[in-house]
Amino acid sequence: MQTQHEQRTLTMPKLGMTMTEGTVVRWLLSEGARFEKGEPLVEVMTDKVNLEVEAPCTGQLLQILAGEGETLEVGAPLALLLAEGRDPAAAAAAATSAAASALAAAQRESSPSSSSTPTTVAVPPPTAASAPSSGQEAASEDARIASTPAAKREAALHAIDLRAVVAAGFEPPLTRDDVLAFMASQSAPATAERPDVRATPLARKMARDHQLDLAALAVQKRGEKVTRADVETALALRQQQEAVQSTLVDGATASVAATSTRPQASAAPTPVVTSAESEEAEVIPLSPARRLIGQRMLASVTTMPHIYLDLEIDMSEAERCRQHLAASLSAQGDEVPSLTAIIIRAVAAALRASPEVNATLDDSLGPGKEVIRRWRAVHIGVAVDTGQSLLTPVLRHADRQSLPELARNLRRLVEGARAGKLSPDDLSGATFTISNLGMYGIDTFHAIIPPGQSAILAVGKVTRRGVVVEERKDGPAEPTAHLEIRPVMKVSLSADHRVLDGATGSRFLQRCKQLLENPYLLL
Repeated sequence: MQTQHEQRTLTMPKLGMTMTEGTVVRWLLSEGARFEKGEPLVEVMTDKVNLEVEAPCTGQLLQILAGEGETLEVGAPLALLLAEGRDPAAAAAAATSAAASALAAAQRESSPSSSSTPTTVAVPPPTAASAPSSGQEAASEDARIASTPAAKREAALHAIDLRAVVAAGFEPPLTRDDVLAFMASQSAPATAERPDVRATPLARKMARDHQLDLAALAVQKRGEKVTRADVETALALRQQQEAVQSTLVDGATASVAATSTRPQASAAPTPVVTSAESEEAEVIPLSPARRLIGQRMLASVTTMPHIYLDLEIDMSEAERCRQHLAASLSAQGDEVPSLTAIIIRAVAAALRASPEVNATLDDSLGPGKEVIRRWRAVHIGVAVDTGQSLLTPVLRHADRQSLPELARNLRRLVEGARAGKLSPDDLSGATFTISNLGMYGIDTFHAIIPPGQSAILAVGKVTRRGVVVEERKDGPAEPTAHLEIRPVMKVSLSADHRVLDGATGSRFLQRCKQLLENPYLLL
């Protein structure tokens, strides 16, 4: 067991059930800085929120292993910490050893095949004028090349000489992407035929014909399939490097590198396009948040048989109720509920009366052993557009909250989502979700059910239009009718047909309609 006097490795924490990787946003302390236990050390971005990672002990930030902007798997090393009471010089050897062990473990975890050996890239020998006399001198020269911690780590993992990367035209300070791009452009005929590398047939053939390392390209793609465009990018880069290297004379590597154009490398390689294609598309790497949303939505539509039920609701009384509440609550200094808050409160009450909708199909036990779980608690997720991604913060026990209380909590969650300050608990545990696109002028739409739930309500905008209003009189006389301009809202329920049928969903929608057309029942 570690003590407070031992060197420790700060790793990428798992901050949510769906989190598999995180991105370093910024370091809050610099190397050598002292900190107290619980003090924030680094801000990381997950697929949903930005969170600060706190120090597990009191001590000193010995070495930063992951640079800002770098994306790492959960459990990968972020930094080396020195617990209070130990001399930094005495911990140097232990720190280096621990870092190597942690990096090797992280590499094994993230590798597509844990049994495969690390990719080794052939490095052009330095010129006679610059050749080191020993391995120690080479390491010393590498250390003097300006590069990020991530670049140094990647180079060490794959036995890359950073001087060769500079000689290839990459301008210091080198980044991890520079090292990956350099690896992808090197010749390695043995790996072009590797079946464990995911690549299109055309990309595989092009790599074989041009003696290109598909395995290195796969590392740069982070496991995604290598395409023709990726190979073209690597080939163009190699041609540029060859042109740069042909101008090297008498070891004048530094001057040539300084005057050459630095190849543009990014977190995901940008395909090379022809002049005709360049005006047709902009290639943008898929963000972790967008990738996760896509995976979850694809899983939903391919496993849940969706049914859709549409209904129109007269919002006249809901608007009138809000106006009355605004007058009284403003005078008290309390939160004035928005129409969205009133809708959420009505849906929460309807869910409490319709437990069959507040449910989930659990198939974790295998085929033939599926069960339906009806949740006693009503936790409503509210979809929020943050400008960067879509988040769904959760209003817990929404059926137990008063309208002012629900309005306060809704505002807190929406503001927290847009500021990236929500905790994983704020974003998990929903039993039902509401998605409102009315503020964007959308009349009606059908939403995809989030995994783990059985239904979602899509809410459109409130539109003023003519409505036929009937007036019933006592006695046998036929009711009279007249036309009025009223605020009307369309809602659509998407439901998992394995859990509930059309009649059940219709009764739930009718209950929502009744409550919104008689909102004083919610007070």
